[in-house]
Amino acid sequence: MKLPRLKLLAALFCGFLIFVVIPSFTEVRALLAAPLFITETAARGDACYVLAGGETVWERLNAAADLVHLGRVPSIYLMDNPARDQYNVREGRSWSRGRWYVDYLVWRGVPAERIRVIPAAEGFFGTRTEAANLASHLDAGVRQVVIVSSAPHMRRALMAFRDALPATVAVVPFAATELRSSQELCHPLWIEYVKLAVYSVMSRWR
Repeated sequence: MKLPRLKLLAALFCGFLIFVVIPSFTEVRALLAAPLFITETAARGDACYVLAGGETVWERLNAAADLVHLGRVPSIYLMDNPARDQYNVREGRSWSRGRWYVDYLVWRGVPAERIRVIPAAEGFFGTRTEAANLASHLDAGVRQVVIVSSAPHMRRALMAFRDALPATVAVVPFAATELRSSQELCHPLWIEYVKLAVYSVMSRWR
């Protein structure tokens, strides 16, 4: 085998180790995601907002329910999701994802009257769209909002909500889990870094 071919194979092997094998370990991925993570473990406010998400939304709903039970926030805001979801045997029909979210919070012991569902909003920049949507539906008496999302999303989410909400409303970040425990840690981290860079530019230009 010629030397250039050996060098190529060695480079491919090293690349496989660096970009595939090593980042597959949870501790390594947590280290790579550390700059994305920001949270206040003792967060409290006049309300909390649960950011929308795929299956990771359940870890966020759990964290929001804990905030209510710990007396850190009196109520929970979340954006409705009208997409049809799983079949509800008790009802005899499929429920929307938004309705399942509310049902889950009630099952976790959160009184239904403490859950505020705001209309769904769509936009290319999802988190910024959510922030603007909350700003237009937030009760006038709210002066401090705790935002709840998955650990790797927190820095970008904090930036988006501070940009969108009035200066009179303080925004407090609360990660749903520890960084290494988040389901989002299994998703491509480079995408989150790109999104953070884009949001940073948009924040400076607003």
